[in-house]
Parts: sequence; structure tokens; C-alpha cells
Amino acid sequence: MDFKFTEQQEMLRAMVREFVERECPKHLVRKWDEEKKFPLEVFHKLMSLGLSGVAIPTKYGGMGGSIIDYAIVCEELARSGSWGLGSYFNAVVMYGADIILNCGNEEQKQLFLPKFAKGEMRFAYGITEPDSGSDAAAAKTSAVDKGDHFVLNGTKMFITLGDDVDYTVTLARTDKNLPKHKGLSLLLVDTKSKGYSAKPLKKIAGYTDTTCELVFDNVIVPKSMVLGGPEMINHGWELLLRTLEIEHLLVAANALGYAQVAFDDSLQYAKDRYAFGQPIGKFQAISHMLAEMAVDLHLARLSVCHLAWLKANDMPCYKESCITKLVATECWTKIALRGMEILGGYSLTMDFDMQRYLRDSFILLIGGGTKQIQKNMIARAIGL
Repeated sequence: MDFKFTEQQEMLRAMVREFVERECPKHLVRKWDEEKKFPLEVFHKLMSLGLSGVAIPTKYGGMGGSIIDYAIVCEELARSGSWGLGSYFNAVVMYGADIILNCGNEEQKQLFLPKFAKGEMRFAYGITEPDSGSDAAAAKTSAVDKGDHFVLNGTKMFITLGDDVDYTVTLARTDKNLPKHKGLSLLLVDTKSKGYSAKPLKKIAGYTDTTCELVFDNVIVPKSMVLGGPEMINHGWELLLRTLEIEHLLVAANALGYAQVAFDDSLQYAKDRYAFGQPIGKFQAISHMLAEMAVDLHLARLSVCHLAWLKANDMPCYKESCITKLVATECWTKIALRGMEILGGYSLTMDFDMQRYLRDSFILLIGGGTKQIQKNMIARAIGL
């Protein structure tokens, strides 16, 4: 097993890092958070680099790279510390291109993938409902068959960028007579459709994107917009599980990048801050905290690299994806929490970024499956 990145991948990493350093300096990222708005011109500059098409096959206008390339980009974007930058990118890649590439039929791939490759389209992922978060299969949103289309009614909750995307991939019950996990379909809902509405929620973190409540009021969805085509009606749960490993990987890569910048800031502060005649990093209590942070970061990186390697080589990795999602997201929170201790009183001020790293870390602890759900899935994977 060789975790060495190719020369092209190292060049990709360097390109993204240079973009982040140029376009997302710390003072601007802090300003965006304070203003609770991410400047889309920065996102459009990112899209002009062609990064949204890194792992899209060349026949659809992409670069033909691998999932490892996407993981590299996600990690480096997260190292900006800007929640909005990664969130908008994920709306193109994680919930757009990858879902269509892995679950769409050929017609849908021809329709959507060239647009994703150019960064011209964004998707949201409409799974969670007010009364069913972790229990996604308990979805009450219903789609009634009307011949050549469905009529969609229901509510989704905590949907990222639900008010600023082109389509929402929506889990809906298309047959109430089938067992819980059977009568579900994933529908590609045009957000310009009559009856679609999105209301942003007030929140304490992730200020530079929106998290929305969605309402579907007699929304018409053509059967051609069933993910995978009409033959995948009532197979939505199967498709959802197909996307799980990639979602876990990209969420973990994001968490790894945010954990890295939290560690970097903590280490630099420990070197620059003097007390009792020496840098505070020289005190054993602080140095041990930083050593523990370095260990957590190293183990999270190994887990992310291993999962990316497994996925790129089409090897079974369900258990590993759950482990990696759990390890990397908890790593980010633990590092940010220790960083708060190291920075002391300054960590509580808005002039320092550690408080934002900690706030934002809780999003990925929950999104993509809570840590308790990951543990449930790991337990099942080991035969319990």
C-alpha cells in the first residue's frame, strides 16, 4: 500500500493552496463570518480553475481524475478556514457531480455533468425531515404518481444551500404500501418549480452558507427526474447507500483541512505568546496538548488517505468510511477545543479564529450522520 501522491496530485494541491492563500486571507475570512455572507465572486474564481470537474470523466467535460483528487481539493479548501468556500464547492461536487456520476442514468449524466464540470450548477441534498433526522427511511415527504410525473408534498429540514441551488436531490416516499426502506425514491427537484420554497434558519455556526427548511407544495417532478431514471422508482434507499462512502470521505477530508488550520493557529500562538519569560509552548502542559493534537491529526490523515485509496481502487470500504467520518470530524472538534484552551482569553474574542473553528466543527459532527449513527454502523459492520 503506497500513500505517496503523484506529481500531478502534488501540483493540484499546490494550486489549490495558492488560490486559498491569495483569495481567502484570514482577515477576509473573519470579515465574511462577521457579515454572515460568503462572496460568490470568490467561488466563481475557484470554478474558473476547473476544479469542479477534477474527477468527472473527460467524455463529460471533466479532467478524468480520481476521488483522491477530490479529497485533496476538499482538504485544501477547508484549510482556508472559510466554511462558505467548502460548502459551495460541495454543492457542486459532493451533492451534484458525484451523485449524478454514481447514481444517474446516461441521460442525466449527459444533461448535468458537463455543467458541473464547468461549475455552472449546484445541488442540495434533501434527506432530513423535521421528524426524521438519523432515521432517514422514516421520510414522510410523499410523491404521488400521476402518470408521466409525480406531485411532491412535504417538508425537509437543515438543508444546506436549499435557497441557492439549481436542484435539490430529494428523498420521497413513492409507494406507501411497500416496507419502510423499499418505497422511497430520490427525485431531482428543480428549485424554480412552482410550490418549492426555502426558508433559511438562524444558527450559531456556518454563517457563510444557508441552512434551510424546504417546503414542497404540489411540486411537479417529471419521471425523467427520478435519480437513475424511471426504472429506479422505489429504489431510492439503495441509491442513497451508494453515495454514503463518498460523502463520508469528502466530509472527512473537509474536517481534516479545518482541523489542520486549527492546529496551525494553536501552534503558532504557542510559539508567539510569552509568559514567565518564555513561549508558552515550552511549558509541558501546553506542549503535551499540542503533541496530542498532532497525534489526532496524524491518525485522522491516515484514515482519510486509507479510505481514499480504498475507494479509488473500488475496494469494499463501508466500515472504513464510517470510521473515517467519525475519526476526522471528532479530530476537528477536539483540536479546536484544545486550541481554545491554549489561546486562553483571546479564544473568546472575535478577533481570533479559534472560536469559529470550534463553532463550525459541530456541523460536521452532525451532518452526514451523527457520531452515534457512525458507531451504530461500525458495530453492524463488525457483526454486532
